[in-house]
Amino acid sequence: MDAGAPEREDRATKAVPRRVPAETPGDHARRRDRGFWSARTVAWYQRALERSDYAERVLDVIGPLLAGADSVLDVGAGCGALALPLARRIARVTALEPAPAMATALRATAATRGLAPVSVIQAAWGKVTLPPHDIVLCAHVGELTRPGALFLQEAARWARRWVVIVRDLDAASDKLFFGELYPALLGRPYRGRSDDRDVLTGLTGIGIRPEVATVEYRSDQPFTDLDEACAFYEAHLDVSGAEAQRFLRGFLAARLVREPSGWVAPYSKRAAVLWWRGTAC
Repeated sequence: MDAGAPEREDRATKAVPRRVPAETPGDHARRRDRGFWSARTVAWYQRALERSDYAERVLDVIGPLLAGADSVLDVGAGCGALALPLARRIARVTALEPAPAMATALRATAATRGLAPVSVIQAAWGKVTLPPHDIVLCAHVGELTRPGALFLQEAARWARRWVVIVRDLDAASDKLFFGELYPALLGRPYRGRSDDRDVLTGLTGIGIRPEVATVEYRSDQPFTDLDEACAFYEAHLDVSGAEAQRFLRGFLAARLVREPSGWVAPYSKRAAVLWWRGTAC
């Protein structure tokens, strides 16, 4: 980083643009989820996964549970963060994913890598009839694993061996500078949406005492240039306009890490891996 970096950081921090009107809780998340996933946003996620050790860390924990298993149902599989590496260990992997862009990307990647064990079903949990699998897995799908969610109550009935859930720890921790950007651009604090404690609360309420392990992993987000970085943050924050773009460009130039291939938003994460016995025959 050159000698002018501290000065750029000071300007980026202080030059806060005019704030947008405050939203009611959940408005931004609902608007983002309705149309957020596209070929472009999925590609960002895939590039982050390529340099992440997330799958390695999770599979290190659940490896003993996979012994003797022939099938895995990955609920909310996304673009295959766990489904694809599992397909190299398990004879049959069913990936259930409701977002069309995610399902399309997962099919394409599985075909390119020659991973025939992966069967992708574009649907949400409860919308299709599925046979029992040895392992039922659900990673980072908040709406299925919060207290009172039917998935928590029903998952064991579809698992012959184990149910496995992965959820983020430290919901209050920062994410890709969102702790700074939400107040500056959205006029409200950033609150993480994933937390392992609500899973435990939900499971305790129905008499399930899961085993729990913690994993730490990298989830850095790479960009080819600052233009792409700005586009990423505009999409995630749902902001637009010259004022927001100017602020983001200055802010990101001061915060991102420069690499030979571009820029990187560093992000270290922790997650809880929870598992309990299935009841399917």
